[in-house]
Parts: sequence; C-alpha cells; structure tokens
Amino acid sequence: MTAASPRDPARAVAAALAAARASRLNAFIELFPDAEERARALSAVSADGPRPALWGLPFAHKDVFVTAGRQPTVGVGHGYRWGGARTSVALDRLAAAGAIAIGALNLDPHCYAATGLNPYFGRVLNPVDARFAVGGSSSGSAAAVAAGIVPFALGTDTGGSVRIPAALCGVLGFKPTAGAVSDPGIAPLSPSQDVIGLIARDPALLRAVFAVVRDPVSREQHAREQRDCPLRAGPLRVGLPAEWLRTGVDPEVAAVIRSVLHRMTGDGAVAAEVALPPLDALNACAGTITSFEASALHRTALAERPDWYPAAVRRRLVAAAEVGRDAYDQALRDREAHRTAVIEGAFAAADVLLCPVIGGPAPRLDGVDDDDLTIAGATTLAFLRFNRPFSLLGLPALSLPAGRDGNGMPVGVQIVGRPGADDLVLTIAERFGGMPL
Repeated sequence: MTAASPRDPARAVAAALAAARASRLNAFIELFPDAEERARALSAVSADGPRPALWGLPFAHKDVFVTAGRQPTVGVGHGYRWGGARTSVALDRLAAAGAIAIGALNLDPHCYAATGLNPYFGRVLNPVDARFAVGGSSSGSAAAVAAGIVPFALGTDTGGSVRIPAALCGVLGFKPTAGAVSDPGIAPLSPSQDVIGLIARDPALLRAVFAVVRDPVSREQHAREQRDCPLRAGPLRVGLPAEWLRTGVDPEVAAVIRSVLHRMTGDGAVAAEVALPPLDALNACAGTITSFEASALHRTALAERPDWYPAAVRRRLVAAAEVGRDAYDQALRDREAHRTAVIEGAFAAADVLLCPVIGGPAPRLDGVDDDDLTIAGATTLAFLRFNRPFSLLGLPALSLPAGRDGNGMPVGVQIVGRPGADDLVLTIAERFGGMPL
C-alpha cells in the first residue's frame, strides 16, 4: 500500500465522484456509476489481508482506453466509439493493484490536437486560470489531477499530449520509454509513436503507478538500470541543447530553465552543452510519420462519416493523406539515424537533457472557437515543438513543474533520458519535484 492510499476506499471514491460532479472544468466525458460499489467490495475483500500497491486510490483515464463492456469515444460525439477488440492491459493492471477508475476524461477529438478544445463535449478548462490554454490532447487528465479530483490519471502521448497539459496545469506528466507499457487496448493515432502516459501531483505516486502499469522487467534489465543510474554512480550530468534554447524560447521560460539548472548543479549535478539534431528536422520527421499513420487509420471513416471529424481535424487528415509511402519509409530511416545520433552524441556527454516543454508562456484561448482552424492549429504546432522530437525518438520524458510566468500560469521544464532510463527520470522528479510554483 502506498503512503497516499486512503483509509476508506469507499469514502475516497465517493469524494472523488462528488468533486468531479461539482467541477466546472469539463474534464470528464463520463463518470462510472459502479465505482462506489467496486470501492466497497475492495474494502471488504482487503479488510484483513495484504493490500495491493494502489489499494483504494481513485483515478481516471483519458477516454481512449477499452474496458470490458465499454468502447471509448476518443473525444468524438455523434455516436462514435472506437471499436478495439481487446481491453486495456494498463487498466487491468491498475485494477489488480487496487486502484479504482471513476471516469473517462475529456480530450482533443481523435487525440489529433493539443489545445483542449472539443466541439463535441466542450473545451476543458485550466483549473489554474480558465482563460488560459489547458493543453492536450490529454486535457481532462491534467485538469482532473491539478484540481485535486483524483490523485493520478492516465493519458496517452504521441507528440507531447501528456507533457503539454501537465506543464500548463502545474502537475507532473510522464511519457515512458517507447515500449515500456505495451497495451493493445487504446485507440491509436500514430501507432509507432503512441505511448501511455501518467499524470500526478506526487512524484512518489507517479513512480508507484508506473511500477504497476509497466511491462514486466527482467532481473537482468533491472540490475542494469540500477547499475547505470548516475545518481548512484556519480554526479548527474545535465545536458543543455544550446541551439534549441536559442530558437523560440521566451525569456520567462529561459529564466525558469536557468533556475532549475541552478538548483540541480547546487545539488551536485554537472551541466554541459550538448548538440541535438535540428528541431525543424525532428519535427518534420515526426510529422511525416504521424500523418501517414493517422491517415491510414482514419481514411475510410473520414470519407463515410465526416461528422465524426471536426473541421480542424479534417483539414489535418486531408493534408496527411498527401504523404506517400516513400516519404514515410524515408522518415522511418531518418528516425533511426536521428536516434543513433542522439544516443551516441548527446547521451555520451549527458545522463539527462533539460529543455522546455513549451517555448513560451501559456496563451489565452478564451474566445477561441472550439472548431477553430487557425489559432488552434498554430497553438498545437507551437506546443508540439519541443515535445514531438522525444516521442519520435522513443525517449522517456517528464514535464516537471518549475515556476510561473508573468500571468501566474505554471511553467514546466522537460527532463529527458536515454532509452530505458525511466527510473532515473522519475528519481529526478522525486528529488526536484518540490520546487515551489
């Protein structure tokens, strides 16, 4: 049982459901009426015996996960349901660990934007200040955690969809190494880049949830991860992608990054500038892959049921259909070349990278139409800029709350590790996650 586990699961779940019903954030698409019954049953079964790791903790998940008897909406109205045949492995593991899902969370339709705008179910509001962007596409996941409705939530991250809203809402957002959590029970967008992500306020809880949902790790792999952990073996080497930080990073965000680096070096870390492939090249490569894979998934449904696709998503999918197989295959080859360059270059000199989640302060989106074709599109691209490269490369990345901008909105910094260094990234979150906002 974790330190955060409630004494009374039924009471904890009832409180979470009451908070969700009272909330004006529009974070939930559906609340699960049987959650309280499941909590009472859990209390009865676990009253005298050993309790599993997440016993009695209420949580919620982005509405992309298949459960027994329920297909997800993927943020789409008009009767749309994604028809996946297999249930979510991650949700099954959480249930076995004693966690109790109370509802399905709102998101950008089809996970194909990063703003939190949704013309079907309404936009998700940022609990810090509703005038400002909440981010996406795991919008409801971040909002529900930041508002204290649930202690943790699941999302998915294809190009920043967990890290972006976590940063804007002032909570932790973790994208594990690609392949760390294999789950056929989620609605895909770009299958070669989609990753289940976790959002929480407490870094220790974030680690506990990851330990439950991740695929089994061999003793050999675990021993290797522990042996290679720089926090055990020597000073942490923090890499700063200098060229990236000179391109489109607002002075307020740069100041927050410097303050985090100062705290880390004060704790014994060593800073070094590292070279990464150009941002534009990485984003172009990721965009090509996402476009081709998303178009392949949605081409038929888009033609038959255009009402299932908001105008902004339709426009992206129409453009995506122009990406041919040759371009896609070349992008896959480029991805491997970029990945090799980063591992053999930047990670030869650094154990983790420190960079922005979002290059500027949180933008205001009040007054922007939920099906906007210009502002919402430009906002999504700006939000993806520093996130999509690490999804492309399959690296573990975490959004760490680190400060506030001039409007009082949270600013997150991104901690990125080499493939498989999930535990190191989470250790850094635990060590430096107490930075005041």
